[in-house]
Amino acid sequence: MIKIQKVGVIVWTIDPEGNKRFLLRHNKPFNGREDEWTIVFGGVEESESLEKAAIREVFEEYSINDSKETKNLDYKIKFTGKDNIEREIHFFSVKLENIDAKVALNEESIGYDWVKIDKVREMMKHEDEKKAFDIV
Repeated sequence: MIKIQKVGVIVWTIDPEGNKRFLLRHNKPFNGREDEWTIVFGGVEESESLEKAAIREVFEEYSINDSKETKNLDYKIKFTGKDNIEREIHFFSVKLENIDAKVALNEESIGYDWVKIDKVREMMKHEDEKKAFDIV
């Protein structure tokens, strides 16, 4: 069976008041799916490490390449898509120096926001993805 490796990346920082803030992006509707608030997701390219894929995806989706720390969260989820292909998503966190990092969205997004954890739980749809935030 074919298995596709993907990464999910939680970008976060500490705000001036000392609170953890998480960068969520507002996706455009695509492939019959509604718009939603989410984190960065992307495929792992051939001969690319999971960590390199995480860093690349943050750059491609936010134009951010000055992270302070990248961490493998040792958390993954598996699922089989409608195409009958198994996917495995490995979660990472990327900590930024501060909340003033310049964010430039790619064409897949219609907005972004820096939110506290209680708001993350309200905004994100998928419970298995929300669990990754408990590890950050």
